[in-house]
Amino acid sequence: KIEGVEEKIKGVEIKLSDQSLTDLDKKYWRDKEIALIQGRNTLIQKQSNLIQKQNALINTQSKSKPLPRFKYDLEENINDKYLFPYNGIGKILLKREAFVNKLCDEILDPSKVEEVSCNHYFRSAAGNGKTTFLKLLGKELENRNCDVYFFEHAKLLDDYKKEVFEQARDEAMKKGKTLVIMVDEVHRNLDAANWLYLLKQIKNIIVIGAGIPQLDGNSPQFMNKHSPSEMYFNHQSKDMEELIEVFVKETNNRDISHELIS
Repeated sequence: KIEGVEEKIKGVEIKLSDQSLTDLDKKYWRDKEIALIQGRNTLIQKQSNLIQKQNALINTQSKSKPLPRFKYDLEENINDKYLFPYNGIGKILLKREAFVNKLCDEILDPSKVEEVSCNHYFRSAAGNGKTTFLKLLGKELENRNCDVYFFEHAKLLDDYKKEVFEQARDEAMKKGKTLVIMVDEVHRNLDAANWLYLLKQIKNIIVIGAGIPQLDGNSPQFMNKHSPSEMYFNHQSKDMEELIEVFVKETNNRDISHELIS
């Protein structure tokens, strides 16, 4: 609409440049020009008000939208006696219970929770069980009196304002709990504005991420970075006999040579 009015104003200006116009004609076109300019300004003001209302609505929705609650949904999706609650991915990998418990002890250290450096990043190739590992870790953290929120991928971080995380932290502290933010697929949004805030500024929360890249020198700047091997197998594990038993069953007792059992 504004563009249409601008075109009309230009047309009137062309008319007013006509030297053959009578005084009466000039008055007519000047009055018309004034009316068009006033109409244009009214439209601009309405458009500005509409944009402000839309921005206010977006901000309100962002602030009121609840953070995604953690849900331990592995057992209902996968029925395999070897998998859960702490048996890792696939039919061969060993229990992860020892590592999960050790990590929970480390990250829930009261002296570290108060620091902005209380964040951890786990990396491994696609399909290696990062999501399942986060779910196992999240379940144990909930058992240890934490309020856990789970983002399926990092792009979802852009949907929230800083105030939402502060509110969730304050509510958790009132209940005597620790706020934990878990972010899967970190690599899908390495430049999210909230990374700096979550990892470097806000205190009294724990941030745990999982993704594919090493993030060496790149954003986001996680303080504690874990290698893929930490999520999986320990050659000195007390569960070695269980691993061999499961391996043999799954291979139907075939004669197989493997470095773990050779």
